[in-house]
Amino acid sequence: MALKKRSVVSPAAGAVTLPTLMAELPGTRRLEELPLDKLSPAPTEWNFYAPLPDDKLLELIESIQTNELLHPIVVWKQPDGALMILSGHNRVRAYTALLEKTGEDKYRRIPATVLTDITADEAHEIVVDSNYVQRVLTPSEKARSISQKYALAGRKKRSKNGERKSKYEQIGEEYNLSGRQIARYVRLGSLDKSLLALLDGGKLPLTTALRLVDFAPDSQRYLAARHADELASPKMAKLTAAMSAEEIDAALQTEPQTVRVAFTVPANLEGEFRRMAEQWLEKKIKDNR
Repeated sequence: MALKKRSVVSPAAGAVTLPTLMAELPGTRRLEELPLDKLSPAPTEWNFYAPLPDDKLLELIESIQTNELLHPIVVWKQPDGALMILSGHNRVRAYTALLEKTGEDKYRRIPATVLTDITADEAHEIVVDSNYVQRVLTPSEKARSISQKYALAGRKKRSKNGERKSKYEQIGEEYNLSGRQIARYVRLGSLDKSLLALLDGGKLPLTTALRLVDFAPDSQRYLAARHADELASPKMAKLTAAMSAEEIDAALQTEPQTVRVAFTVPANLEGEFRRMAEQWLEKKIKDNR
């Protein structure tokens, strides 16, 4: 959820806007000021998003000092009274830093929209939606977000305009993507984390990543560990999901580069020269294996 006036989301990031998302929060809500030391983060399986880097966190801290908090955090008050942050983990980090820096009591409590009477799935979906709407996501974060959104979508039969649509199309309607793009990201969400990291780093092309989804987890991890520098190679097209590690190694083996070398020798020495050159080359290749 945005905390500053500047937007961190590109215009195509999603059809759902932050005000719309806040207006459609489920359950019973009320605005309160909550003590920082009573708040707990959402589970890492839900909130897998990278925290703000230090320079952006500093901008957020300065914004809060200058403009106060522009948007309350969103908290789920669970049946046992526990207070789980659904949106605003970085804002809580900023308030904590301000409290440590200034010691001012006003930073001991933070404005929050407190939700009750919601399910765990609804809480999970708020975490995903708020991060998708407010942030520029890495490819892996986007894939995991959409994959989790798809898993949480249940069996909804109609989109917002009343038409019957698939879950892919319904989510695409919310996130401003086609149903086909949603299906692709759902598939990517099951890719091993080691390959998702390479996708984020630009070492793994998207088309190759989609092919590797069908590989066994052990094969995915093997490729990430042993062949990270070859994932963009055309030779990846040779791989199949049924290949063993040894077969993968053989398929991706780098072929030695060769050059043509010309020599001028007396005609009567041509045969001897060829034999010597062949024996020398054969020995060098054998020694380098």
